[in-house]
Amino acid sequence: MSRLVRGMLCGLALLILPFVGLPGFARSSTSAPIQGVVVTVTIGIPGTMVIRDDKGGLHILKLTQQTQLGAQFKPGDKVVAFTSPYGVSAIQLQAGNP
Repeated sequence: MSRLVRGMLCGLALLILPFVGLPGFARSSTSAPIQGVVVTVTIGIPGTMVIRDDKGGLHILKLTQQTQLGAQFKPGDKVVAFTSPYGVSAIQLQAGNP
């Protein structure tokens, strides 16, 4: 019985974690543009991109078919990401990026 309860609690924790997030470690997107360096990119739709801003914060962006991509991004690229309450609307290379 205790294994069943423990399993249910672990499952509940895994279910709630994406909604709560990890404060101070990874922040979700905001409505202000996010500027930073690409850390990782998961290719495909849907995909993800992780950006580290100038303060060291991580932003995990979910890419969908509606996301306008200004280039094929790779780790190390400096980018600007535009977000809305509905998700990531566009990602562009920052001016001066090689």
